[in-house]
Amino acid sequence: MSSSELVRWGGLAAMGAGALYILAEFMDLYNFVLAGGGEQLSDVMATAPYAVEALLLLLGDVLLLFGLFGLYVRQSEAAGTLGLVGFLVAFLGTALTVGVDWDEVFVVPILADAAPELLDAGPPLGIILSFLTFLVGWLMFGVAALRARVYPRWAALLLIVGAVLAGVPLSLSTVPFGIAVAWMGSTLFAGRNTSAEQPARVR
Repeated sequence: MSSSELVRWGGLAAMGAGALYILAEFMDLYNFVLAGGGEQLSDVMATAPYAVEALLLLLGDVLLLFGLFGLYVRQSEAAGTLGLVGFLVAFLGTALTVGVDWDEVFVVPILADAAPELLDAGPPLGIILSFLTFLVGWLMFGVAALRARVYPRWAALLLIVGAVLAGVPLSLSTVPFGIAVAWMGSTLFAGRNTSAEQPARVR
């Protein structure tokens, strides 16, 4: 398999990641709003729909790791130093988030039954730092993409907005991020260069 084919498959992975993020957000809306939630966070985390949401996020973040490689390679020359740093921080943040999702899928159900007070106490510092790394990395990656002009301008802008909104603890707040990632992934998979001009290297 050639490097160009691997990059295209990265685009497909990004499309899948975006779709799974959107599905997970609608599950979150169901769990915390439509289904009435519960008096405590642990009440929601003990339910089967929450387990589905956590699994969707885990699969989405794993695909996002692969998709990020393709998204970066496509704009690596034009994105410059900011693109490289954004890629590295976004990759680290996404990898850390995979660990958080793994915990949500396999550990949280046990804690919800055996020690719900731990879940109701709020997220520990490690989880907060993982999400902050994710948000900062993808924000930087989005800014680099906007400057590099390899992907559609509106997709890059939506990624920037989505990275910021992803830090808001509300249902559907990550939908813009999912749409942006899927949009950029579709461009990558189709092999299109959408800039009207030859992209110039930025620093």
